[in-house]
Amino acid sequence: MSATAFGGILAAPRLGRLGDQIGAWNVVSGCLLVTSVLLVPQAFVTTGWQLVLLRFLMGMSLAGLLPSITTVIRHNVPNAIAGSILGLSTSAQFAGQVTGPLAGGFIGGHWGMRAVFFATSALMLFGGLVNYIISKTKPGVRASAAS
Repeated sequence: MSATAFGGILAAPRLGRLGDQIGAWNVVSGCLLVTSVLLVPQAFVTTGWQLVLLRFLMGMSLAGLLPSITTVIRHNVPNAIAGSILGLSTSAQFAGQVTGPLAGGFIGGHWGMRAVFFATSALMLFGGLVNYIISKTKPGVRASAAS
């Protein structure tokens, strides 16, 4: 967990700036897709240093999510309800912190630890693709900083 957090500390400011340049939706989609790729080799690690390195890289890819999601929300909801929506976003994050480990424990207990990494990778891939599609097709959604 420390390696993941350290990667996030290093990458968050850079990914925030990248979001300013290419758009927060693009950063959200990219971070989810990169994270989905980085989860697959974690299922095959054989030593601790391999897992630490992959978790560090994953922390770097996850670092762009929270600031970019906040930016997307802030730019796409009316000011009158921005606080409520950001509160719901935070609640969803905490709900994920509860259900994620429970689901991971269930999957790991029934199908093994490799399945946890594959399932998480599939969820990240799905989320990345859905966000990409929404950002490119939904009218009125600001997909880039230029719009």
